[in-house]
Order: sequence, then structure tokens, then C-alpha cells
Amino acid sequence: MKPTDYIDWDNLKNIPFFLCQVVEDEENQDIDIYYLGERVFHDYDHVGHYLRSAIVLFRKIKNRTADWVNLDNLWTLRNCIRENYNHGIGVDALIYGDDFDGKNPDTLTPLTKKRLDLIVKRIKELDKYATV
Repeated sequence: MKPTDYIDWDNLKNIPFFLCQVVEDEENQDIDIYYLGERVFHDYDHVGHYLRSAIVLFRKIKNRTADWVNLDNLWTLRNCIRENYNHGIGVDALIYGDDFDGKNPDTLTPLTKKRLDLIVKRIKELDKYATV
């Protein structure tokens, strides 16, 4: 596992996702995100899907250059996916869309800012201890 003390958490909102490069190690356990050639983000993908799922959802956004499509919201979505999975909150359809078959990314419903805000709100309503 790599250290994450170099991450400027307050600046993630200023880093647009569409300008980033996602790199996974050979064992698919570490995910690094680079912005303008510099590593700015890292997550140890110990479960195998939190950040990876958030990245797939961000790649499906229709307006990927919108100002809300940034690394701060990517991390928020990752945390929502984690809370939903670990605590059995039951908002899978809200996160992935009603038509997602569980395998094919083409069946995901593209994420919107409105839906991301609703996901966060709903998880906080259903689990007062959620960290999103």
C-alpha cells in the first residue's frame, strides 16, 4: 500500500476528472490518478470495486467537462459506494441506475450532479454514521 500523505485533499475539487489518467498496478490493487503527469490521488483497492466503480460511473457522464466532475466528487462517490456496500444501505439502483445488469457498463445510467447529490443525501438519511 502506498502512502497518501501527498494528496492535497482541499484541492481535489480543482482537478477535473477528464484531464486525469487512471493507472492500475498489475495486481489491480492500487489505483493511481495522475493530473498533468503528476500523481495526485491514490487508493488501495482492497475490496476491488469502490474507486473502480466510481471511475466507471464518472467515465459515463455525458458532460465530463462540467465543473462538478472533479476528483473531490469522485472521492465522494467512491465513499457512497463503500457505505452502500459495507452497510447494506440498498441504494444500488440510485447509484448505478435501474437498468444496470451488474456486469455490462453500457447498462449504467449516466451520473448527473443532481443524482450524485441525491445519493449523498439518501445515504446520510439511511445511515447517520455514514462518512460521505
